[in-house]
Amino acid sequence: MIFSKMMNRHISAQEKKLVEFTTMLCENRILIPSFQREFVWDKDSIIKLWESVYCFYPIGSILCWETDICLNIHRKIGGFIFENEGSVSEKSNRRLYILDGQQRATALMMPLRSSEAKVRAQRDFDYSLYFDATDRSFFFAEQFNRRKRNVNHAFLIRLSDMLTDSSQITERVLRESESNPIIEKNVRQLARVFSDYNLSLIHIKGFDIPAVREIFERINQEGKELSSMDIMIARTFQNYEYLVEEDF
Repeated sequence: MIFSKMMNRHISAQEKKLVEFTTMLCENRILIPSFQREFVWDKDSIIKLWESVYCFYPIGSILCWETDICLNIHRKIGGFIFENEGSVSEKSNRRLYILDGQQRATALMMPLRSSEAKVRAQRDFDYSLYFDATDRSFFFAEQFNRRKRNVNHAFLIRLSDMLTDSSQITERVLRESESNPIIEKNVRQLARVFSDYNLSLIHIKGFDIPAVREIFERINQEGKELSSMDIMIARTFQNYEYLVEEDF
């Protein structure tokens, strides 16, 4: 029995463009099992991740469980718990749940979709992230007014605007820069992030819930990222038909 289960297991790798990946997250085409902890990264960690992406450094793969098992309770990116109401892949039985990488996934999506997505523990914080084309630095919306006192606001680029107006923003910055080679190079590199940066998604298929719990525990014990309570929650996870965690 165990051997037959293992024979149906598969591992594959896919590459996704940054914009496509964050769109899938925002549209709930990629979800998180409710046993995963909430988003815990601080602002500096988010900025460091985006600095890595800007430099085209690899940021590690995202491990996804591809399954036709429909978990009745999901955790969306940002930490919110919700019941399955048929909103996920209604036309397909294929579902994707993040097992490893949800902190990175959230840190990538939130700055681009801050008007649509909120972090449960910090609902009032504006996660809109900006790029200063004069010095290649990233900063949050709370610093915008202070920054624009010293920098032409045309060079302070909101990342979410790059999703739809990348070409226009690049052209505007180039005009305003008056052929400043540093600013030109910086904004062109930012545009490359939105057109060319790839993320590696590792898909595992053919695994049931007990096997997925085991994978999650092994990955996180190696990294020593989870508390004993987190591990206990994962070990005892069941596919409940009702909410077992209050969503306030």
